Amino acid sequence: MSTRSARLPSLLVALVATLAIGAGAFAAPASAVGHYTPPAGVKTNNPLGDRTERRVIIRHVIRAIDSTPRMSHIRIASWNIRSDAIVDALIAAHKRHVSVRVIMDRGNANPDNPNEGVNRLQRALKNNGNRTRRPAMRSHLEKCRSSCRGTRGIAHSKFFLFDHVGRAHDVVMNGSFNATDLAVSGQWNDIFTVVGRPKVFKEFRKVFSQMFKDQPVAQGYRVHRYRSLTTMAFPYTGAHTTKDPVMRELDRVTCSGARNTGDGHTSLRIAQTSWYGDRGKQIAWRIRHMQNNGCRIRIVYAVMGNEVLRILRHGGDHPVPMRQIVQDFNADGVYDKYLHMKVMTIQGHYRKDHAATITLNGSANWSPAVLASDEAVLRLSRPVTLNRYNGWINHLFHNPPKKYPNGKDPAGTGTGTNLPGRWSTSSVDPYALVEAD
Repeated sequence: MSTRSARLPSLLVALVATLAIGAGAFAAPASAVGHYTPPAGVKTNNPLGDRTERRVIIRHVIRAIDSTPRMSHIRIASWNIRSDAIVDALIAAHKRHVSVRVIMDRGNANPDNPNEGVNRLQRALKNNGNRTRRPAMRSHLEKCRSSCRGTRGIAHSKFFLFDHVGRAHDVVMNGSFNATDLAVSGQWNDIFTVVGRPKVFKEFRKVFSQMFKDQPVAQGYRVHRYRSLTTMAFPYTGAHTTKDPVMRELDRVTCSGARNTGDGHTSLRIAQTSWYGDRGKQIAWRIRHMQNNGCRIRIVYAVMGNEVLRILRHGGDHPVPMRQIVQDFNADGVYDKYLHMKVMTIQGHYRKDHAATITLNGSANWSPAVLASDEAVLRLSRPVTLNRYNGWINHLFHNPPKKYPNGKDPAGTGTGTNLPGRWSTSSVDPYALVEAD
């Protein structure tokens, strides 16, 4: 055999090995971009429903992350992050050269409260070529000490920003949904998606950029109006913050003279997680006064202070209609499933408009800590939005879950029925344990 012939098998082996390496490098990218174009509008989930009903919002968010193309930007503010599925999607996006930046509250990932998913996400965002990217494309996870843009409170906003997703651009998702598994299986949540509104997107990006620095700003409260949509960012500091923002909205309502309710009375629908304290009592008295003056009001809630309940039940001729949307499977005082929405709708006489259709959604509870915290709220004025939220709130009002589904009522009745009004700040305050996974 000639020397050339003897070397041929070795050359063939080397060639095959080289082709195999090349195939491995190019045949399967880190993650292929999806083809989801997120629709604008309302999405809600039902933790008591089937898998599809439970995962309506998280599927929407993950599909948007998966469909964000190379060289695009994802910006997320979420009080907590405890979803492996969302973490996996964000890591995959980073690996396909998407800039991924995430803000969360430091209290939800620290040595005293370990969070392996966040640790894994941080490691991935620091690596995979992040150091060699130009600054605008670098990824990072920031944990704010208190409110990111203030000196007290917490980083409680819940919004998701995408500059490009599928065929959509300038996508904003805002609501009550945290990036957690609890938000899927243990909470009734909502999210509202804005698509193709560059000015709205730019405002949210501005707020995010301020939050990302984790430094107080002089004007914490920002309000910007864009035709049928208004953005509101907290903390409630700086100019034009002398009056409570919820009271300001309620003072714009007149209970008579409505032209779009059928009976001339303005209608309010309220879905609220946490309503207590001096601030909660002030709002409760205003709600009670409005019902006494003819407003048609329905409330669904998770937790209320005893004084708030007393005002709403006994401050007039008739109790304000309300239902508690919670479940406690082992009757230990800690709610296993609970309403997590923060929504109010106003249909009727609002300011000078006798046929208004106003919806407020976002992350802001009706409790004291909100005014010092990072929160994001949208005021929306389209009838289709109000109708969608009203339909869901009315459904919950007429179909509240059994509070003690196993029939173990600690009050001793054993009925397992919905019993509004029992609460414990140490157990269900969303600024304590109720949102912890």
